[in-house]
Amino acid sequence: VAMDAEGVLARITGVAQALGVDGAPLHDRLAAEFAELEALRAARAQSGAAPLRAMFIISAAGGRINAAGQDTSADGIIRLAGAENALQGFSGFRQINDEAVTLAAPDVILMMDRSGDHALSDAQILSHPALSLTPAAQAGRIVRMDGMFLLGFGPRTPLAARALMAALED
Repeated sequence: VAMDAEGVLARITGVAQALGVDGAPLHDRLAAEFAELEALRAARAQSGAAPLRAMFIISAAGGRINAAGQDTSADGIIRLAGAENALQGFSGFRQINDEAVTLAAPDVILMMDRSGDHALSDAQILSHPALSLTPAAQAGRIVRMDGMFLLGFGPRTPLAARALMAALED
């Protein structure tokens, strides 16, 4: 199922049918919330502001960047929030080399709010040989959000997209 508004609405309908319950109230509420998101994206586009380019980093174990390409939940939420995925030309999550990081030139670095070997602190981003050269790092535009909220693509997806949209505007 697609990682977009239609995919979430289809999942709501499918789960409601499987459970034998009326999913229409939730479906309709989420459809309205997705329509509001679309209106916000359209208003931003009409203002002439270029969409921000975001790079979602899922892991940075050992300083190696593993980031989201197209056809991922990260790509989907970035688009729902009115931004563009800075990494194009491949699907899924992939380890990318320093040159690819630099060429992607993201305006924003997006990560899950986590700790451990896969996390990157702001200091690590600013000292990373490739990330430090990006417009995102140079401007300090680093956004961290709860992973399940951001990437779950369930009933909270419109809220997650709005929260990401707000974080990208800060």
